Amino acid sequence: SCFNSTLYRKNLSRFWPIWALYSVIWLFALPLNLLTTIQRGQNWALEDLTHSLDYFSRVSVGYSLNLGTVLAVIFGLLAAMAVFSYLDASRSACMMHALPLRREALFFTNYLSGLSFLLLPNAAIFGLTLAGEAVGNCLDLKALAIWLLVQSASCLFFYSFAVFCAMFTGHVLALPAFYVVLNGLAAGLCWVFSRMAEEFLFGFTSAAWLEKLGVWLTPVLLLSEACHVQYDTITDAAGNSMLGDPYFAGLGYASLYALIGLVLAGLALAAYRRRHLESAGDVVSIRWVRPVFKYGVAFCTAVTLSTVFYYVLDPLLPRGPWTLLVLMVVWGAAGCFVAEMLLCKSFWVFRGAWKGCVVFLCCLTAAMCAMEFDITGFEGRVPDAAEVQ
Repeated sequence: SCFNSTLYRKNLSRFWPIWALYSVIWLFALPLNLLTTIQRGQNWALEDLTHSLDYFSRVSVGYSLNLGTVLAVIFGLLAAMAVFSYLDASRSACMMHALPLRREALFFTNYLSGLSFLLLPNAAIFGLTLAGEAVGNCLDLKALAIWLLVQSASCLFFYSFAVFCAMFTGHVLALPAFYVVLNGLAAGLCWVFSRMAEEFLFGFTSAAWLEKLGVWLTPVLLLSEACHVQYDTITDAAGNSMLGDPYFAGLGYASLYALIGLVLAGLALAAYRRRHLESAGDVVSIRWVRPVFKYGVAFCTAVTLSTVFYYVLDPLLPRGPWTLLVLMVVWGAAGCFVAEMLLCKSFWVFRGAWKGCVVFLCCLTAAMCAMEFDITGFEGRVPDAAEVQ
């Protein structure tokens, strides 16, 4: 069997605060907001549903994050942490795997349990809002169905992404750290690379393609930008342009991320089948991922903290690429040893980790020197006369 109903019901009753809080938030955002809108004598339409409800709470972080995306990100992580929390302690991991259940049954039951924390409240809120619209004689089934599809697709992706991260760690605090970092890693690195290139490459100011790539590789930002209301443009007889009927844009992006979520769920199952129970409590539970984690942490620490301290200590330090390179070497070494400490769960790691750290710093220095000495020919390139505007 690939599903156990007893374990499924146990998860629903044990972790009820997660889906209950998620339901209460949407209860105030949709059905109750609908009733107050009707009580004021206003109309209910796609524009109201999207702007006033699903997107009425926007958090400004350089981009607009809508309420639906924020809730999917937060509660997707909470659901994954809850249903797979038994993997973080040796005693609970051994107990669960001693049950007469295949690993596939454990995975699918827990996965569907956590997904139900999000999808079942979505369906319930859809029904309540639909009933409220029918009572208020302002039925808009299409707009409400779009909300249900987009919100469910977002929940599916972010929850599957959190489950995928959970399969690579056995520590309760490492999962939210991996989840948060990987969700914003691409956008952060693209911003840092732009700032570094301004120091190492003369004439570099910004790269639109790099910023666009950062948004494409950051689902939170892309969904917040892509899922919004647009208006048809209507031209009257006098030639004046005016806004027409609103329509929702971004359903295709939400569907794409839902498919990616299913792929991540499949990869998580493959990792779970090969996971060792002895890895409970380890920051990284899969051995071949350990060097990726170690040098990935070292690289991100080097490029991020060096850039931050370079601008913070700007009045105290000489400005130039070599100062930035020194900071990168210092913070790269620190990140390398800290990552090794997390992997070994010990502070005494210098004797066994210094060789890999030296190789990493040499590669990092070589890459920065190649940029400074313009190996790619960026600084010395002269465009053809026909290309000059």
